[in-house]
Amino acid sequence: MIKILVLDFGHGLPDPGAVKYVKEYEWAMKIGKEVARRLPAGIKVVYTRTTDKALNSNKNTDLNKRCFVANQANADLFVSFHLNAGGGTGYETLVHSPSSAGNIVHGEIAKVIAKYGVKDRGIKVRPDVRVLNGTKSAALLLECLFVDSAADVAKLKDANFFGDFCQAIANGIAKYLGVSMIKPTQPATKPKEELKVEQYKKDAAVSPRFQEAQKWVKENGISDGTYPQRPVTREEVWSMLYRANKVNK
Repeated sequence: MIKILVLDFGHGLPDPGAVKYVKEYEWAMKIGKEVARRLPAGIKVVYTRTTDKALNSNKNTDLNKRCFVANQANADLFVSFHLNAGGGTGYETLVHSPSSAGNIVHGEIAKVIAKYGVKDRGIKVRPDVRVLNGTKSAALLLECLFVDSAADVAKLKDANFFGDFCQAIANGIAKYLGVSMIKPTQPATKPKEELKVEQYKKDAAVSPRFQEAQKWVKENGISDGTYPQRPVTREEVWSMLYRANKVNK
């Protein structure tokens, strides 16, 4: 059964979100799209915004529209991507209330950030956050490091960390939704067998109606008469025509 996942890229112009070494609204989309790319086929992704613009220039209306998209889609899970600011460092998961979604997704992410030495700020309960209290489904807001931490931004710009981080998020989402990350094994394509020499035996018997022709090309040096069933190349055709022309002169 297909699971529906709503991905929300936080902020959007005219509200860029937090800005320092990078812009929050740009990297929220960058991370979210990479996560979506890594999800298995059993998950249908719905986006709240697909451009750099917010859903509405009014902040409250914008947030309400994001919730509406999730509720209208009958989402099984809503995930909002953000980046933090304020002089700190590290990653944290925000939830409306303690939930298995938060525990599972955060657990997968925790493995990767520990590997790269990124601070785990834990799971924080935030019932005041609109996209968490306005969605009917399980909902998460991921604070993906700090835009005003040079070290955090350097991590995000590191291809190895970025790939592993996004994969961990995808793994956590799939695990919560009960969709296997393992793609079905495709049956191995049987390689085409090479043409066997036996198909074109050099001394195979020629068809009765071509016996006289075989004798003639051999006697006139146009061909040696061998491999009667083998296809010929253009070069061979040209050569035989040239020889035949000389014979008929």
